[in-house]
Amino acid sequence: MSRSLCVTALLAVSATTASAADYAQAAPPVAQLTFNWTGCYIGAHLGGAASDDRTINNAGGTHDFGAGGFIGGGQAGCDHQFASNLVVGAEGRAAWSSLSSHHAGNVVFPGGLVAPSQFDLKNDFLASITGRFGYAYGAGWLFYARGGVAWTHEKIDDAYVSPASGLAVDPSASVMRTGWTLGTGVEWAFASSWSANVEYAYHDFGTKSPIQLISPLERVTVAHLRDAIHAATIGVNYHY
Repeated sequence: MSRSLCVTALLAVSATTASAADYAQAAPPVAQLTFNWTGCYIGAHLGGAASDDRTINNAGGTHDFGAGGFIGGGQAGCDHQFASNLVVGAEGRAAWSSLSSHHAGNVVFPGGLVAPSQFDLKNDFLASITGRFGYAYGAGWLFYARGGVAWTHEKIDDAYVSPASGLAVDPSASVMRTGWTLGTGVEWAFASSWSANVEYAYHDFGTKSPIQLISPLERVTVAHLRDAIHAATIGVNYHY
């Protein structure tokens, strides 16, 4: 009797094990979750920037100069992902900048008088509106390029001691410049509604001429001022 019970128990265990194995084989594999880039987002970015500037004064003197600084601001945009994994969208950015560059120069007056000067250029604002074109790869990666219109706000001054009055003067100007920008980056969706990105962008504001710097006592003309900015940033976006 006991031998029959043992045989029955062994058969039952074998059947249960076989059923479990069959179920495990029949269970479908868990699908890898993918991130869809269609939708809108808002976020923030920070990083470093470097300016590439040139001045030409009214006597033909040329100075190439530049500086490094920090930028930080926000962005917002919308994307659409197609079935081919192509992603097309638009983005607006605005950032504060600490860029401040300068060089030693000369102010030339009628009659040949020359006064040594200190020329300063500050870029305290950087913004852009761009189209964004990318390719979605894997579970949550986006490789993209963007390009469009850019703006920067310049504060310009040229300090010197006037040969005519012997007084220190500092004529200045505040200028909003419009140019173009091109950039490239990679974005990683690390959560269902969050992504992080690394990006490089070049901003070119061309050459503006002439620029009048004004003080209560005197005026100075900058014949040509070229301004370009390189920026590398990291950012985070919330998608909704």
